[in-house]
Amino acid sequence: MSGVSPTRPAGRATALVLAALREAISTGELGPGEQIRQQMWADRTGVSRPPLREALEILTNEGLLVHGLNQGYFVAKFSRDEMEQLYTMRLLLEREALAEIGWPTDARLAELDDLADAIEEHARSGRPDVAMQEMADFYLRIYDLSPKKLIVDEVKRLWVRTAAYRSLAVDVTQDPGRSGQRLHHIVEVLRSRDLPRLRELLLRPTLRGRSGVAVGPGMPLGSADGRAVG
Repeated sequence: MSGVSPTRPAGRATALVLAALREAISTGELGPGEQIRQQMWADRTGVSRPPLREALEILTNEGLLVHGLNQGYFVAKFSRDEMEQLYTMRLLLEREALAEIGWPTDARLAELDDLADAIEEHARSGRPDVAMQEMADFYLRIYDLSPKKLIVDEVKRLWVRTAAYRSLAVDVTQDPGRSGQRLHHIVEVLRSRDLPRLRELLLRPTLRGRSGVAVGPGMPLGSADGRAVG
């Protein structure tokens, strides 16, 4: 097959496809309900069909894709009610994860400040794909401060499941400076060890997503007006 590297180990090839598909979904290149064109992705990532199919099965088990018999693989698509359920689960778990955290060191705070700068820079330079991935990383690094690791793992899983809609609902290029300020403010709240304020800031987009503010009444999921989804 053209473009396939015969020396690439199977595990590495699967990881390569996983990374490429996750990025395409998280940035909106692959939207909800869109079919995964297997030959195109095999050629694009330079892998053979076995690791590609393995990656597709992994993403299906994660809930990011769905498989239709004799139809293929598609990016998971949710109804409004299903999205509200997902955000309800996220809210319950995120609240519990933030019941207590281990406060970060100065070195870790500096890393978050640097990440906030990188997000703003990538948004300004026309790289919303990178900025969106870094934005999720920023928030999930904070959830990782919680000692409730099993709950945090479920939070991460639900963030993955809502990735396709988050990419449609959040425009990081709309006001990069303001986005950067918000992220730096979160770092300052961490630095001051103000847990109630931290909970308020981190849970706000999830609360808005659950209440349907992100997708107004009668508006299809993923509308350009839904800028509040986290």
